Amino acid sequence: MILSVVTLCLCSSCTSTAPTTPSDEPSRTALVPSSKVTASASPLDGIHTRAIINELVAASGNAPITKVDITKSALSITAQIGGSPTVWTWKNGKIDSSATQSTQTASRPFDPDHFAVEKMPAILSKAADISGSHMNQNLQIVEYNQGTVLMTVSTKPESQTVFFRPDGSAINHIDFASCPGMAEALSDAVAGAKHVSQVSYQPDNAIMVDTPTTTPGIVMRRTRSANMPAWAVQRKGDASATFSPTLLNPCVIVRIMNLAAVKAGQKPSDMGWTISQDTKLGAPVLRVDIDGVTRMFSTDGADVTDKIK
Repeated sequence: MILSVVTLCLCSSCTSTAPTTPSDEPSRTALVPSSKVTASASPLDGIHTRAIINELVAASGNAPITKVDITKSALSITAQIGGSPTVWTWKNGKIDSSATQSTQTASRPFDPDHFAVEKMPAILSKAADISGSHMNQNLQIVEYNQGTVLMTVSTKPESQTVFFRPDGSAINHIDFASCPGMAEALSDAVAGAKHVSQVSYQPDNAIMVDTPTTTPGIVMRRTRSANMPAWAVQRKGDASATFSPTLLNPCVIVRIMNLAAVKAGQKPSDMGWTISQDTKLGAPVLRVDIDGVTRMFSTDGADVTDKIK
């Protein structure tokens, strides 16, 4: 009898209950951010674009954004998370992060709210007019140069890439011999600078604007060519004498180009010139070469050659 009792106790001690999984443990699916945007929406429609971007930014934990990529069926953002770029994508009403990290090189973060994605239909229509194609349009927001972030529209098959400013306005081909063309070129090259040391024009090619930097003997040159957005690069230059770019009148400059062209027997767009502060007049002066002779004009268009000589 004693043996039986001992055996029973030993057998009872061998019995164990398997651990159970709590029924309220969150599933992996519950951790994936959900979207309130209907699955049938197109990110390129301009109606749902902002909402999708906001959802992706929230999904990334409001991380710094360095790129936005939009197609008819999907919208992705590249976010700097933990020092590495990670892609978050909305497609068919679902949000997920990509399995692979972005190969994008270092880019300055920007605020997507500063870009007029609500104007998407107008932007895409303008891009089609300029490039001659509307096939499989893709819009990106990404740094272009020296902290300048722009929108670009490309197509597949590949056609001309069209650039847009944050406000949705197109960066047009420049006719430097027209008032509107010269105005756009100067505005893009000046880029809001309060003081410039030199403005110059390379015939039928580009407007270049030099602005002071914090380093003596070094200027920042912004170049606006006929077909590309303005880009900036530091170079050696003298910025000891500056003037306000608000003194420049695009139509006056074009008028001087036309006048010089008539005297030289050339096209207005062939007349190169330079504007810099003149110490004798205490004002900016435009210098243009006409048949080997340099003529000088004030910013209001008056010939001041004799005054300076």
